[in-house]
Amino acid sequence: MTSITASLTRDELAARLARLPRVRFAHLPTPLEDLPRLTESLGGPRILVKREDATGLAFGGNKARHYEFEMAHLQEQGFNAIVNVMDYHSNNARVTAASANKMGFKYVLILKNAKGRPSQGNLLIDTILGAELHLLDEDESDSADDLAVELGRRLESEGYKPYLRQQHAFPKYVGCVAYLDCGLELAEQLEGLGITENVHIFGVSGRSTAGLMLTAKNLGLDWKATGIAVSYEVDMQEYLYDVISGAEKELDLPVSFQPSDMRVLDQYIGEGYGIPTEGVIEAVHMLGRLEGLMIDPNYTGTVMSALIDQIRQGNLSKDETIVFLHTGGLPAIFTFAEELAAYEG
Repeated sequence: MTSITASLTRDELAARLARLPRVRFAHLPTPLEDLPRLTESLGGPRILVKREDATGLAFGGNKARHYEFEMAHLQEQGFNAIVNVMDYHSNNARVTAASANKMGFKYVLILKNAKGRPSQGNLLIDTILGAELHLLDEDESDSADDLAVELGRRLESEGYKPYLRQQHAFPKYVGCVAYLDCGLELAEQLEGLGITENVHIFGVSGRSTAGLMLTAKNLGLDWKATGIAVSYEVDMQEYLYDVISGAEKELDLPVSFQPSDMRVLDQYIGEGYGIPTEGVIEAVHMLGRLEGLMIDPNYTGTVMSALIDQIRQGNLSKDETIVFLHTGGLPAIFTFAEELAAYEG
């Protein structure tokens, strides 16, 4: 076993998290399940799945954890309306809508590249949840942040105290905070299975996966992580490395996250974000047929495609235990119905 020194006990980290305001609406703890038929099919290391798709809030996903902390943060500061700017098939947009409804907040949603799109997937759920939608075409999307400011002023004139998410730091690092909490949960589940070493997390190269590694570093756990990039447009320095210090300061953590703590693979993006590759389509069908488990074509499908390929190439040791971080995003399955239905594998 790798010798790693713990800087915090689990109780100490839990106590720091407990100091933060929080509302409870996610279904926690989420299951940690074996994927024995997938493991056997690939002939590789043991694969487990952390079922963050099972958080229960409007089709679930990792964002439900985020919003337990973010919504409490907003409530504490007296906000009662949210203005959000996202892409047309955003999971964040959907879960923000559901969370705002739980809190009784007004929710205004600006969706880029959405005008003329069919009401399907996350866009349909946004509509059902009653978000005030502003659907922009490609040209209008360049001015989305300006529109957010304009709509914020309108809400103020109507007597609301609006929260413009793009203007605040907390939403940028709250995912790391939430996944420190998830890391405590995962550590206990793995220990219950007798797994204490050689844990390898596979997830999207984002704040949730990084939050798990920040937990591991502070608790002295023998974990490593591979993050899978899903878009060419995400600058890891700006998106993660520059903001994760916010979580570290919020919780006064003694050990910080370094870019080297998460290997990032960007060769599985394909043509671009939201365009499923052949590997992604195979992965979606493979998980469904072998394990009865649904994954989405944007995020978890890309991660699973990468994991399958890495095992097939012999790049992972059979001594490792793989934890596939299933972050949800399931409404996107229906957005890409035509591509998924055409699979003949």
